[in-house]
Amino acid sequence: MKYLLCEPTIAIISIMGGVTSHTTSLEIPIKLGSSFTLYPSYSYYQETQADCFAPFDENLSKAEFYTSDYDLPKFTASQYGLGVGYTDILTKFHFFDAGLKSIDLKYSIYKRNTGLSAFIISGGFKFVLLMNG
Repeated sequence: MKYLLCEPTIAIISIMGGVTSHTTSLEIPIKLGSSFTLYPSYSYYQETQADCFAPFDENLSKAEFYTSDYDLPKFTASQYGLGVGYTDILTKFHFFDAGLKSIDLKYSIYKRNTGLSAFIISGGFKFVLLMNG
């Protein structure tokens, strides 16, 4: 039985307008028995500036394209997280005609070098339909 598994991810995306981004993510699920999993994670994101970006009130309105959207300048970001999951393989808990398969809860901290930061809490439930008959 595996108790530790490493899941790295790398993505490179190029978008019109000069924006290129690189994302590297790592999640390490750690099994805590047959039902619980703890999964720390880390993501690093890097983006180049869009060709038409300029800070607010610095664009020329006669340009064909322009923006001051602060999701389009050059920046880097990091996200740290810790999640816990519960899996019920036999679906002992029932909700109407569905059996609970798993529950996940994750807490993350997002920080961008431009000063933007966020705390994120996410959760999820998976159910399977039980067929009687």
